[in-house]
Amino acid sequence: MRGRDRSLAKAQSLVENGLSVDVVGSRGSGRTAFMQALASRLEDGGWTVHRVRGVASLKQNPFAAIALAGIAELSPTRRIDAVIEEVGRQLTEQVVNGRCAYFLDDWDDLDEVSWGVIEYVRRTTGVPVVISRLQGLRARHTPSGLPASTLSPTYVIDMLPLRFEDLDAVMSEYLGGGIEPGTSRRLYTKSGGNVGLALSLVDATVRENRLAQVDGGPWVATGELWSPALRAVMEMHLESLDAASRDALETIAMVGLADVETVRTLVDWPTLEVLEERAMIAFAQGSRNNYVSVVPPLFTSYFRHDPLSARRIRLTEKILSALGSTSLNFELEHVWDGLDAAGEQQDALFAGMLRESLKTRQLVAGYEWERSSDVHTANAYIEILTQAGVAASGPSIERVFADTDGRSGDIAARAEYYSRRADWLAYGLGKVDEALAYLEIHARDLSSYGRMLDARRISILADFRSVPDGFEIVLEVTDDLPLPVQTALLETQLRVLIIAGRLADGNRVYEELRRLDPQGERAAARSVQGVSLLAQGAYELGSRDVHNGLDEARGNLDIHAFRAFAGAAAAVHLHSGDLRAQGELLDVALSTGELAPLPPGSRTSLLVSACILTAARGQVALCTKYAELLRSESPADLALPGQSAAWAEAQMELLEGDAEGAANTMWESSTALRERGAVFAAQLGMLASLEMKMDDGRLAETLEFLDRHPETVVLRAQGRYLEAGVRADAGAMLEAARMLEKHHRIGLAMTAYARAAELFADEQNSELRDAAVRDERLLRARFSGTHFNTTRFGGLGSALSKREKEVASLAVNGLSNHEIATRLVVSVRTVDSHMYRIMRKLGVTSRDSLQAKLGAISLL
Repeated sequence: MRGRDRSLAKAQSLVENGLSVDVVGSRGSGRTAFMQALASRLEDGGWTVHRVRGVASLKQNPFAAIALAGIAELSPTRRIDAVIEEVGRQLTEQVVNGRCAYFLDDWDDLDEVSWGVIEYVRRTTGVPVVISRLQGLRARHTPSGLPASTLSPTYVIDMLPLRFEDLDAVMSEYLGGGIEPGTSRRLYTKSGGNVGLALSLVDATVRENRLAQVDGGPWVATGELWSPALRAVMEMHLESLDAASRDALETIAMVGLADVETVRTLVDWPTLEVLEERAMIAFAQGSRNNYVSVVPPLFTSYFRHDPLSARRIRLTEKILSALGSTSLNFELEHVWDGLDAAGEQQDALFAGMLRESLKTRQLVAGYEWERSSDVHTANAYIEILTQAGVAASGPSIERVFADTDGRSGDIAARAEYYSRRADWLAYGLGKVDEALAYLEIHARDLSSYGRMLDARRISILADFRSVPDGFEIVLEVTDDLPLPVQTALLETQLRVLIIAGRLADGNRVYEELRRLDPQGERAAARSVQGVSLLAQGAYELGSRDVHNGLDEARGNLDIHAFRAFAGAAAAVHLHSGDLRAQGELLDVALSTGELAPLPPGSRTSLLVSACILTAARGQVALCTKYAELLRSESPADLALPGQSAAWAEAQMELLEGDAEGAANTMWESSTALRERGAVFAAQLGMLASLEMKMDDGRLAETLEFLDRHPETVVLRAQGRYLEAGVRADAGAMLEAARMLEKHHRIGLAMTAYARAAELFADEQNSELRDAAVRDERLLRARFSGTHFNTTRFGGLGSALSKREKEVASLAVNGLSNHEIATRLVVSVRTVDSHMYRIMRKLGVTSRDSLQAKLGAISLL
């Protein structure tokens, strides 16, 4: 029995020596499987094992368990006292040769008469009795807690949570195949090592296709690891709690990991003791305080999906009342109604839950900092405050830094505190020089932890100035460094290497980071590595990891991780050209509250993606709104792809019909990034500039730059596509289209196939023209129902003529061709012609797909 071999051997030895055993564990801990394995071992050794199982529904029926077990013959016509005597005699006669044992599974549900007779037989014959009982229900004389003058000695075997490797092996055997390491880690974390919960979670997610094998490979999870089918399992775990204990457990889940003093303000000690006895909460020793959290974390998922709105509002008000408000911006928002809604309503609900979770966590962290203003509480408070935006939280953040003694904690916490302050100075306030000087001063006082500040300094330099020469030496990792220092150095290495276009070296560093800290969440590292994999041609792997991270963040209501992964997911959708998925993602991400400058670049990435999407749809007002949001805080151009405000400015120029101005804006920004060593972002921007307005000289310069830094293989394929278009080379265009399709640049591949067909037609090469048309149709059929951006950076504003915009606007708002003709005072034939050209230019084949691509908007 995986992970229980030592416990089994101990239990077997105890029974063979005539001693009784209590197998104690929570629901789902594997008590029954353990009992079965122990019984099999004893039977293999020549023992006789009599099995009895308690049944809750029959607890009030005398001898129900013994009758169902078939270990004694009962006479229905005899008085109960005579039956007790007869059953006792029969059971005593079964104890022979000293090699007999009674196994009572689910002892808590056993009827009292059955237990009384078996207990009598144990006392008179010395037969060992093995029972399984629930953890948290204190040792009792009888299943119902009747008092007794004596208690037979027994030994306890605890069904502790399985270790990671043991649970991984159990789940792999259950599924009949290996599990992807990240997925296995998520399952272990959710279940807390409880094998029953883990297998229930596996069953539910397999049925809903959230856990599936990919091409016969390992099992991989996609989406949040939760299912409504788990509600019954979780409610079974909670059924023995009284109302106060259940409220307390949900309250602790709502506030997240908090120190004991904070939780004590909300929950009394007796209730905490009950929850700990039942293994539903755990206390963890921090460097300064004890912390409390709900275990396993699957309980937290259950509470977050609980449809009882009034209950959640009541508990939120209780938290607010008990802790008070440390922020003038804290307001209770009633966002819990409509949990059974779908689509946009569910997204709106999630965004509301995320905002409410952030405010609750802000309240708790603020309360703890006000009570003890040291670097430990300051780190937790600042992490939350920086997610609320500069305008909302700027004064509070400045106050925390002003009122916290930077030397008030241990060296690791001080290093984290100094790093956070430097990040706020650089990314929040734009005071880059001050941030760099601050890091340099404080690194001297932190011994080996000063290397963490060196890592922050290199990262800020790479983002705002240029990739530093010899950064590898500064960021070198050695085995003697503390783990937090090693991981900080590796994360910075990864970021700088990807900025510099050294993606293969980045892969090596990422694998080392995962090896060193396999349980680490590391949203920033995972998101930037996902974008790197897209450029390397590993679309499936990159997209899957980014969306898994996004789903994990959604399930955990982790706004920091959600925004980091949302920025990367936006890059995934821009890569493929999937407009609908891009729109759905941005609708949620932009409704989670004011975007914050941290994590670095996520705010700019999301707003840039919104500008590109709205420009592609011709939504001038919305594009203008997002561009103005970017301008409002004058963000500097950071060094990763999509983190430059020039992208938004270029979209505005395209919508104004100034393609040349847009191309110049992108080119100037991209060449400036190139000079700073930001190779990856520069390559992407230069290609975008050429799509906006082709220039032969710039094309040659871009191709040479791509060849000098060849690891961004997908961008090289895009460069060859542009080159084939300039040369009108039909064969090269068809080859580029196939390469783009291979790398999942679907929208661009559709455009390339259509262009190849046109070029072959010009050459009167009907065979290859038909091949290009066929490949395009197959590609569209493969993704039927998904609408891709085929106009690229031309946008709808430049793709359509003025009259075509009028016709398209009326069509997407529901008018028929005849009604459009009447409205515009033209013939129906003319409208038919316009509709044909509109659909061809936009790469759609029906009014439904036109509606999905444009939405009910005005293009005028």
